[in-house]
Amino acid sequence: MNKYIVDTDVLIGLNDSLPMDVYETPWKMIGKNIENKNIIICEAVFNEIKKSVELKLWLEKYKKLIEPCYLDKVLIEAKVIINDYPKLIDINNPSDQSDPYIIALAKLNGLMVLTNEKYSEGGKKTKIPFICKQLSIKCINTHEFYRNENWKF
Repeated sequence: MNKYIVDTDVLIGLNDSLPMDVYETPWKMIGKNIENKNIIICEAVFNEIKKSVELKLWLEKYKKLIEPCYLDKVLIEAKVIINDYPKLIDINNPSDQSDPYIIALAKLNGLMVLTNEKYSEGGKKTKIPFICKQLSIKCINTHEFYRNENWKF
């Protein structure tokens, strides 16, 4: 299996479309891959999950496996990314800031980024897929992930 770092939107989207109490299999598969360190959840993503109590409780089971992202080397890389792509973050919304850390960790550790953001070269906010393309980091969406890993439900 490849190694992936997950964007917040993937977990929230899965929880919205595949609630854990109804769709146990995908959540068990994700959990197993978090335990095997094939799916990485970074600290900033963990901190961003606030609205869904169920999702936050589920993530608590994997808290020991959460990848730290406020380490010097990650902070330095994230700062470079923000300097190069200032529209990646919203200075008016400081709580929604996992994107630079996701990209930094992917770059530093050779991870594939898993996000459902759409590729866009312009607009108000710079999106993860655009930056990943610029930095030659592989970036895929949820359906591509399922196909890559041959997950069938």
